[in-house]
Amino acid sequence: MNDKQQGIQSVDAAMRVLVALAKSNHAMSLKQIAQSADMTASNTHRYMVSFARANLVTQQAETGHYDLGPFALQLGLAAMVRMDAIAVATKVMAELLEEIDLPVTLAVWTPDGPVMIRWMDASQPVTVNIKTGSRSPLLVSASGRIFLAYEAEERTRALLATELRLRRARKETELISLNEVNSLKEEVRRHGLGRSLGIRVSGINALGAPIFDATGKLALTLSSVGLANAFDTSYDGNVARAVKAAAARASVLLGYRAPHEKEASSPKRPRVQ
Repeated sequence: MNDKQQGIQSVDAAMRVLVALAKSNHAMSLKQIAQSADMTASNTHRYMVSFARANLVTQQAETGHYDLGPFALQLGLAAMVRMDAIAVATKVMAELLEEIDLPVTLAVWTPDGPVMIRWMDASQPVTVNIKTGSRSPLLVSASGRIFLAYEAEERTRALLATELRLRRARKETELISLNEVNSLKEEVRRHGLGRSLGIRVSGINALGAPIFDATGKLALTLSSVGLANAFDTSYDGNVARAVKAAAARASVLLGYRAPHEKEASSPKRPRVQ
């Protein structure tokens, strides 16, 4: 992002307050925070009130000093997990690219839905009007279908409803009912792959697989794309096996263990006679 772009002054000021707290290794008084943020105490106090409501800061009852709150910790932990996952998955992406020599992509869930955060071109680039930062539809993209099948429903519900409404308004004949959506989810889970056959972009096919973290939650999706006349989209084809294996490898590196692996490693309970 260009540092010269115009931002929101109040947000910039708020960040100075949070940075002051983050740089300190102990709780701070209002006066100390104001001095560090180069603000008046009265302005700083207004920010602290809002931050406290959002659980970004807490105030110690005995001293009145402020410190970072539980939501600030959640943000930090989420960022750490996400950055680690992206670093691991990016390395696996490069390995997959070398193996299949087809463009590979990485997508992550955001409040706006799945967003592509990495694209690696093959020796024969595929020209598509999709760039890093592009949002992937849930219903018609390989990565979107993975999120649809494995992401928590409360996170996908609103976006899914919007996409279904738009498809009905356009008089589409497929993927316009919840029954069709449920069948699509079952297909994705059965094969462990999301597949798009020229639906999102005409003439372009894609296969995607889930990357899980140590908690078993969906962290990212790893996909490969190619021209329809030169891309094997069969669920048991070479591309599918390679994408699925690479995603599984990334999951293991993130600490994920499949349910059957957990069961196999659990000690057997003695049977009661």
